[in-house]
Amino acid sequence: MRIVLIVVLLQFPVLLAAQSPWARSEAGFYTQLSYQTIPTYTSLFGANGASIDMIREVSEQAVQFYGEYGISSRTTAIISAPVVFNSRGARNPDSPYFFAQEDTGSISGLGNISLALRHQVLTGSLALSAGLQVDVPSKQMDYSAGLRTGFDSWTMQPTVSAGMGFERLYWQAFGGIGFRTNDYSHFARIGAEGGIKLASVWVIGFSHLVLPFENGARSLPPLDVLTGLYVNDQGWASIGIKGIWEINRIVGIVVSGAGAVWAKHVPESPGLSAGVYFKWD
Repeated sequence: MRIVLIVVLLQFPVLLAAQSPWARSEAGFYTQLSYQTIPTYTSLFGANGASIDMIREVSEQAVQFYGEYGISSRTTAIISAPVVFNSRGARNPDSPYFFAQEDTGSISGLGNISLALRHQVLTGSLALSAGLQVDVPSKQMDYSAGLRTGFDSWTMQPTVSAGMGFERLYWQAFGGIGFRTNDYSHFARIGAEGGIKLASVWVIGFSHLVLPFENGARSLPPLDVLTGLYVNDQGWASIGIKGIWEINRIVGIVVSGAGAVWAKHVPESPGLSAGVYFKWD
């Protein structure tokens, strides 16, 4: 089985944080600033399992702010705001279209801003929450180079999450459906994670599955401008690891990476994510 390190930018790792079943304390808050990058990639996972060789190298980078605020002891407001930097550069000698004259370029701007509410229904040993997230469309694009900073679509994502926490162990899982406008396909999402605390460091394993319904009318860009950036019918099944170093009860550092065991229309390339958080409960 082929396993390729992959970080799907702007969806990992803050996606998992947003699906936590535990509410923030009233007037408590959590903020995180992270840097995410796929330095260069020249191929994508194809829909049938074969690789797609692109004409030019593409790189993805983003700086993302994520925040939570406790409206009440059971209800938490969430915001996520990414600034994306994408570029298309050197030719890929493995591409069958190596001699095609296609544009290079770069693009930067806001990605899909997300706003969400999460309400904790159960507060006993088993935590259970229901949430609703709305993603704002991103209009920034360079069509001739195949570059975007986000999906040109409103996205509504109702989610249910559950979990249990112990002194040095926890687990959580979530499931939901995403509804997209502008001829993009809807999709299902399922995820789970579990962690153990070793001294001041949490070591966490996680998995994530996104399955597109393939019910949207939007077609893929032609091969000469296909970059894997926010195209229709993307999906993946991944496993990964995340580390959280609690420097003290207020400040910490988060790093993560994941391996795709199946994917379609997303990059085949190593990726990294690292961030620093500040919280007050």
